[in-house]
Amino acid sequence: MYQEKASNPGHTKKVLSSSFLRQSNFSSLFSIPMLLTLFLTFTLTISESTAGEVWVANMKGANVQIIDASSNQIVKTIPTGAGAHNVTFSPDGKLAYIANLGTNSITIIDAESKDKLADIVTDTKAHDVAVSPDGKIAVSCNVGAGNITFIDVVSKKATHTMPTGKKAITAVFSPDGKTLYVVNAGDANISVIDMNTRKITKTFPGAKGAMAIKPTDDWSQLWVTDPTDNKLLLMNPQTGSVEASIDVPGEPHGLVHSPDGKTVYVGQRKLNQISMIDTASRKIVKTTPIGQRPDMMAISSDGKTVFVAIRDENKLAVVSASDLSLTTKVDTDGETHGVAYRD
Repeated sequence: MYQEKASNPGHTKKVLSSSFLRQSNFSSLFSIPMLLTLFLTFTLTISESTAGEVWVANMKGANVQIIDASSNQIVKTIPTGAGAHNVTFSPDGKLAYIANLGTNSITIIDAESKDKLADIVTDTKAHDVAVSPDGKIAVSCNVGAGNITFIDVVSKKATHTMPTGKKAITAVFSPDGKTLYVVNAGDANISVIDMNTRKITKTFPGAKGAMAIKPTDDWSQLWVTDPTDNKLLLMNPQTGSVEASIDVPGEPHGLVHSPDGKTVYVGQRKLNQISMIDTASRKIVKTTPIGQRPDMMAISSDGKTVFVAIRDENKLAVVSASDLSLTTKVDTDGETHGVAYRD
């Protein structure tokens, strides 16, 4: 057999050539559809993995609802606890923390799989959560007890509770994680805590009923809502001195900075509206009606969309960040309060 094929090399080449052509034609017929399918699959996978999500805590609904930011449709509802109040993400966006006023607890959820990981009892009326920059420590602000509870994220256990002041309502970590600022809305002050010793090292003057404390990107200032005096306070985080204030009528409540730091958006609960503030001039540049009792706020990572909880309407307002025009309102599940965004 070997000698016969070798004696007719031309025929062998012809057979091989013909076979190669048939295979090439077959491949070319299917390569374009196959490549297109692969491309579309890859594109959809990327699209799904990078689609933004808005997480909304519903007090009467006792749950958190996840809204797809591209379609503005609710894609999942997760039971948490009575009085689900505020939502906080870990710095890497992989964990969500829900403060539950009614059950005095913090619910931890895997933000990727959407599985509930733990319910941790803290103290009376858990109101908000702050997470350290390294993601290892979560702090529950217990407004009914006037204290904060430290949670070890790995073990998912409460490790320590300490008093701060009347109505400990919200908190924020410094960028290095060494300092924690706790807003005590009842005492109208801010406790500055050394995270190494877990002791209060300073007490800054704050604001009665303050609901938000948001640092600028460079941490040169802390923006604090002052609903009693209808102002925003711009504070030095080192000294606690108020360097400036901005008049915001109608009980300023929720507050969020744009990603570029040029604009601040604030909800005015008694006026049922939201305002846009230019941070350079420190003036309100635009105001728009938004709905009954706007509460907490969030902004998309690209800075194009603002999300506002409309508490008395059980809705989430989706608003254009550029001109405050209303895109839509999404029906939610009962006394909507906390809002957070993740990519």
